[in-house]
Amino acid sequence: MNAVKVLLSLITGVVVSAVQGYPRLPARDNFRIVGSLGEVKEKDALLVGRPGVRLPSTWSPLLVSSAPGFVDPRELPRILEEIVKSLRDNPDRAIVIACPEYLSLYNGFRTLLKFLHTVRDHAMLNGGRVYLVTDRGVWDEREYAMLTGLEV
Repeated sequence: MNAVKVLLSLITGVVVSAVQGYPRLPARDNFRIVGSLGEVKEKDALLVGRPGVRLPSTWSPLLVSSAPGFVDPRELPRILEEIVKSLRDNPDRAIVIACPEYLSLYNGFRTLLKFLHTVRDHAMLNGGRVYLVTDRGVWDEREYAMLTGLEV
């Protein structure tokens, strides 16, 4: 069983558990929490953010708002569909989610966390990276711990 856990860890990049006698596998760099857009040093990215956000000219925006003409924040399946399409069309592309608090407000934290896990999985499978732009002070301790768990 231990060999299966190590193999699973190698394939997925997730440490299944501390397997006795085997070294801990390094974390993959496919998910990072950053404090600002300025910390994201990517040339090509899909930005999921609020209208009015400034982004580099080489990035593509996916603007989220409850106002007409934008993707509604409650439409996480549609947002995920756009992210997956973007990753399939551009496998090495970064995904920058710059409005997690807003998405959490409309969908609840648990739903947001499930969404982020799915986005990270798709990025991992397609060679992309996910950046979550947020501030630690916005989340309670338990929520932030769960968010940082995505970085492993």
